[in-house]
Amino acid sequence: MERSYKKIIRLENVNEEKLISVSKNIAKNLKGGEKLLLFGELGTGKTTFVKGLAEAMKIDRDIVRSPTFTLVNVYPGEKMTLVHADLYRLESLDEIYELDFFEEGRSDCIYAIEWPELLIEEFKENVIIIELKYCDEFNRNITIKYI
Repeated sequence: MERSYKKIIRLENVNEEKLISVSKNIAKNLKGGEKLLLFGELGTGKTTFVKGLAEAMKIDRDIVRSPTFTLVNVYPGEKMTLVHADLYRLESLDEIYELDFFEEGRSDCIYAIEWPELLIEEFKENVIIIELKYCDEFNRNITIKYI
């Protein structure tokens, strides 16, 4: 079944500085409880995007690291907590829910989830899908879909 989107934004040839700016602008409008699902191959800027979110949330972006091995990193912010997950190595929904990082309805957290393929059908609202595609060494195309 095809999803319907409230809004779709497409940006082309976005460099790292612009990617950070885009994520900071998105963060300004977050109220809490949103799930940002980050799609893209290795090296397309998913963690860089999260660094921009962190900075906008008054979290030092230099402490943001890809949670590839830890699976989940939690960064307390001034008003909300940023929960950054990387589900690349997980193979089932059961494994994801065993992590216990996601509590539906928590309005004091923003969830940034890399490699969310297993979860995409689990979320029906408060979802922003971020698709990053490689253009060249310095630029990416971004599609942002609000559900």
